Amino acid sequence: MARASSLDRRAVLAGLAALPLAGAAEVLAKAPQTPLYLSAFTGDDKDHFAVVFDDKGKTRARIGLPARGHGGAFSPVAADTVIFARRPGTFAVVFDRRSGRVLASLSSPEGRHFFGHGIYDRKGRVLYTTENAYESGDGVIGVWDARDGYRRVGEFPSFGIDPHDIRLMPDGYTLAIANGGILTHPDLGRRKLNIPEMSPSLVLVDARTGKLVSEVKLPRELHKLSIRHMAVNDAGQIGVAMQYEGPRSDLPPLVFIWRGKAPQLLEASEPVLRRMSNYCGSAALDESGSVLGISAPRGGIMTFWSMADGRLLDTAEISDGCGIAAAGRHRFLLSSGDGSLSLHGIARQWRGSTGGELPVAAGHWDNHIIRSIG
Repeated sequence: MARASSLDRRAVLAGLAALPLAGAAEVLAKAPQTPLYLSAFTGDDKDHFAVVFDDKGKTRARIGLPARGHGGAFSPVAADTVIFARRPGTFAVVFDRRSGRVLASLSSPEGRHFFGHGIYDRKGRVLYTTENAYESGDGVIGVWDARDGYRRVGEFPSFGIDPHDIRLMPDGYTLAIANGGILTHPDLGRRKLNIPEMSPSLVLVDARTGKLVSEVKLPRELHKLSIRHMAVNDAGQIGVAMQYEGPRSDLPPLVFIWRGKAPQLLEASEPVLRRMSNYCGSAALDESGSVLGISAPRGGIMTFWSMADGRLLDTAEISDGCGIAAAGRHRFLLSSGDGSLSLHGIARQWRGSTGGELPVAAGHWDNHIIRSIG
């Protein structure tokens, strides 16, 4: 697929941003306020799926996938739901979260692969995808018009290598992008090619113009901390989960909070850091936006942090637990690679099965749970 020129891209982005919101608002007002969750799932027979389920664990929709899925996104104004291939995959599937009907199949353009994450704009008219332009190694944000059959309409740089997670800031037009900093090429699978020169970053980009707004980097001595997953609250504060590519014996901080100035690296005791095994898998905020949940699946531990001051509030043991999403105020839904779902409350711990139609032993939840309302 041809690469859109800068002029074309600016014109398209400006046009999409100028579209009226009235129709979207009407749809949103009529939407039932029921929490829904999306996650990729792999059965014991190695078949791959995207599953939408409710807060009781009941399956609402399920579609088959050609390979392992990873992250996804709900449209904020329609039933459109998208699931992305695990990197270095090249597919994404858009389906109706009510019926499971496939609405569109996306393929990354020639010379690109998806990095497993994407986000809709606030009006549900544009889908942004994180991508690798793998011959140059440049990170790219793909732009797809959801109102025109998910037609590819442009792209702009991620201003780093290895853009992974992407989130929309509260202003509705600024994108937060986690540039992991790890160079890869699909011909070499998931092999990491530049660990000594890694330079990860958290950047803010104006989606209307594709221009860099802000860039956050950690001190040079921490450059092997790959910035990968994020959660954003209504105040525009960003909780960040990282993975360390240095020696296993090192115990660097693995989480930081950005509040508009210098990032606050969060401290934990040595036993907790050892359990986290230098690898965080996912990030989510509770409904209040005041508690940050970070999963560390290799250590079988979930950690919960105060967004106000960065204190470690609580931990939870969950074998191969990686998926995490809000399930209420100070409460989270957790998923495990063993196929189980559980709930965890911060003020008073309680856990229990959410029930549902997916038997615990049927397969394995993938890394992420995405939550939406309606």
